[in-house]
Parts: sequence; C-alpha cells; structure tokens
Amino acid sequence: MMPSKNSGFTLFEVLVAVLLLAIISSMIYSVLNVGIRFSAQGEKKILALEREIGLLELLRRQVMGGLYDERQKKVIISAEESQLMVVTRAPLLYPELGVVAAFYRFDPDSESLYYQEKKDFFNTDYDDQYQPDFEEMYLLLAGAGPIQFGYDEESKVVQVTFMEKEYEFSPWCR
Repeated sequence: MMPSKNSGFTLFEVLVAVLLLAIISSMIYSVLNVGIRFSAQGEKKILALEREIGLLELLRRQVMGGLYDERQKKVIISAEESQLMVVTRAPLLYPELGVVAAFYRFDPDSESLYYQEKKDFFNTDYDDQYQPDFEEMYLLLAGAGPIQFGYDEESKVVQVTFMEKEYEFSPWCR
C-alpha cells in the first residue's frame, strides 16, 4: 500500500495555524489588560471617594452634635487653618462617653490628618492655643492633600477645604 499525499499537515500549514493562534492570543491579552488597568484606576477613584465621603460625614456628624455651653452661650468649636476642635456628642473613639473634645490636626509636611478625643472636654487647657501632639494622635487620613479648617463664630459655620472643594457644616444647637 502506498501512503497518500494528503494524509498529514505540511510545515507551512502548521506555521499558519501557530501564527493565527498567536495573533488571537495577543488580541485577547490586549483586551483583558485594558480591562484590568481600567478596573484598577476605577478602584483607586472609588477608594479616594470613599475616604472623602467618610471624612466629611464624620466632620458633619461631629459638628452637628456640637455641645452648646450655657455659661458661654455658644457652641464650643474653635478652628485655625490646620486644626479644628469641637466638643461633640458624637465621638468616634469613645461612643460610650457621650461627650468628648474632638481634635483634628493637619500635618502639611506629610499631608496627613490626625485625630484625637479627650474625655475631659471641660479642661480649661483646651483653649484656642492648645495644640495636641502628633505623637498622641491617631492617623486618620494619610496623603490626604491639603486640608484647611475655619470657623465663623457669628454665623456658627465650620468651613472645611478638602480635595480643592469647600464644605460648610453647622451645629444643630445655634
């Protein structure tokens, strides 16, 4: 019996098949790679947005829960450019206490926001000149970008500049 000429593949046919397989594989890789990169960028944006919303919600809740001092006839809030202090009924670290002095302090060198709560909010040392030490504070937000605080005692509005946007919060008890 003689072998037939059409019983196998030629080298050229095998090379064309391998080339087509390589082209299809590279196209699939390109499409998947673009999808993965797009997903990673989306995750970064979502994380940044969650951080922004979380911080702003905490600030809003604490400012709205600001304590009204009957003796001074005002809400106990003070702010400088890089620091905010509010005596609030909405503590983050010690919810069982009810009322605490919450301090926010921004470090421009590391672009980080630090947070601290003092249980003895009635302490007279916590005046406008009091500045908590970064070593005693909790890191609330690292690499946050510039954050600025302000407080208008006349209108009783706390201004926060964060991620190049301005926000205003007012306590319930004006």
